[in-house]
Amino acid sequence: MSMRFATLALVLVGCSEYDLANEKDVPIGTETTKPATGAMCATDVPAEYSTTVDTECAQEPVIGSFDPVAEWTWTVNPINAGYEQIMATPAVANLTDDNGDGLIDDEDVPDVVFTAFTGSAYSSPGALIAISGVDGSTLWSTTNAGGYLPMATGGVAIGDLDADGVPTVLVSASGGLLAVDNTGVFEWYAVVEASSYGCPAIGDMEGDGIAEIVFGRTVIEADGSVRWVGAGGTGGGTFGAFPADLDGNGLMEVVAGNTVYEYDGTIRWQDGGSDGWAAVADMDADGQPEVVKVAGGVVWLTDTDGSPMWSFTLTDGGGGPPTIADFDGDGLPEIGVASRSVYRVIDTDGTELWANAVEDFSSSVTGSSVFDFEGDGAAEVVYADEETLWVYDGLTGTVEMAWASHSSGTLYEYPLIVDVDKDGAAEIVVASNDYSGHNDSHGITVIGDATGSWSPARPVWNQHSYSISNVDDDGTIPVAPVANWTQWNSFRAGNSETAVGFDLPDLRAGEPVVCTDECWADHIIVWIPVENGGILDVENVPVALYTLQDEPELVDMQGVTAVASGNAVWLGPITLNRGDFGTNGFMVRINDGSVSTPFLECDDTNNEWTWFQFPCPQL
Repeated sequence: MSMRFATLALVLVGCSEYDLANEKDVPIGTETTKPATGAMCATDVPAEYSTTVDTECAQEPVIGSFDPVAEWTWTVNPINAGYEQIMATPAVANLTDDNGDGLIDDEDVPDVVFTAFTGSAYSSPGALIAISGVDGSTLWSTTNAGGYLPMATGGVAIGDLDADGVPTVLVSASGGLLAVDNTGVFEWYAVVEASSYGCPAIGDMEGDGIAEIVFGRTVIEADGSVRWVGAGGTGGGTFGAFPADLDGNGLMEVVAGNTVYEYDGTIRWQDGGSDGWAAVADMDADGQPEVVKVAGGVVWLTDTDGSPMWSFTLTDGGGGPPTIADFDGDGLPEIGVASRSVYRVIDTDGTELWANAVEDFSSSVTGSSVFDFEGDGAAEVVYADEETLWVYDGLTGTVEMAWASHSSGTLYEYPLIVDVDKDGAAEIVVASNDYSGHNDSHGITVIGDATGSWSPARPVWNQHSYSISNVDDDGTIPVAPVANWTQWNSFRAGNSETAVGFDLPDLRAGEPVVCTDECWADHIIVWIPVENGGILDVENVPVALYTLQDEPELVDMQGVTAVASGNAVWLGPITLNRGDFGTNGFMVRINDGSVSTPFLECDDTNNEWTWFQFPCPQL
């Protein structure tokens, strides 16, 4: 923060003769009050006023800044020893009331939930585990909830199913689907068609405030009862189906690989091909969603009505869950898909945009995610193969990050990008295991940027078939979600909006109001306006008071609780004595960093107000 001592005019107020706010440019319609005489000069709050806003008050992104550091790791299970190998996609949402306000909401720090196996038993029952997003400390771990066993690589989904303010955790279990509460305690178990690697998905299918669960071709009520079982696809042997309102009628269909089911379970259409992983987006800019499917080494695009549009063959075989986003910043979506030895981005028309060599000879069906780390409108790819966590430039495929402290025998897992510790910047959450010959690491690793330059991220990524609008930040399930393809047009992709830079405040020291009625006692009463001319609202703004000798000497630290954009908040009354003024005067500094970390703001040269001499005459 610069030390700029400008010569500034001082408003001297004799309480019996002057209005404390008269010297301010008060907007039309703002009420001003004339204080009473005498002692009220010290206690009357000057009239509130607004200030000009710099609409360009934002920080430009630091393009190409990738300086990754491990913020924390989880490698030891203190409750169920040995269950520390992870080969399934985690889920992130708030499970606990961290701030003590009686609510589990987006003001709390997120938690990470996942399944784990021991030894090499990845296809057997395992442990369901929850850890804190702050430091990875274990919240709970269970291998048996109500007598039912979570699968060691089963998919996890989190959501407030019945709008009671408490999230439920869902996991693929032996012979069905298991639900536990936010503390890991058994809620219900549904005997349904199951998969060891099944990934449940959540949606409020009829918009009544109570969510349903899609698990393959089965739809399950919030209480665990089965609504219907379809006769077509499941979203692959992995049970990767999910709900989406494809026709905008307020009722959700189920997208299950080669099949789209109506709300009631009847089949709307089948594409005639193999079952597989799916995603939805408006790929041809017609305002309607198309279905992208990966199955049998082929990427398929199917139109809204079920008619085929194009296909792309993955020549190296395999093919995992598709990811959709605007990779190249052209305003149109592309498809990212990993296969046996190549990660590809396929353009809107079905041609290859770029391809990078990778290593996934274990399953050849890993997933990926995307996120606009730099805020430049083009998404980066985040992908983990058997040995490396990669971040690729979305336009060219250029490697922006290669994290070698990762290993996996691989299944259908992919990394998540969330603000897992609520520090205002994105982190990558990656799962690892020592299975087979890949033994560099195991557990959960949270990776951030050392400079904190990554774009802000949401505090939630609640299921494998994730899209931005399928869950709110606090873990509630939207009653009438925005169709993702109409606003973000992405799938398994982060960022809730694409914007260049970050909004900032501009904290300013406004013109103080000074009462001199008590000069006879050799002190003055001061009111200091703290202005915010930036775009971002701020809370807990520090204000430092300095006596000015050869070097400024801190006299006191005060502050205001909140300053909204375009507003001014008065701090006072503050009594200053002649002795508070040093040989060079007295200074107020807004957003001072002497005690607390100051806010990043647009302009830090307008934060000070200086009196060069005590305003009262010498007695």
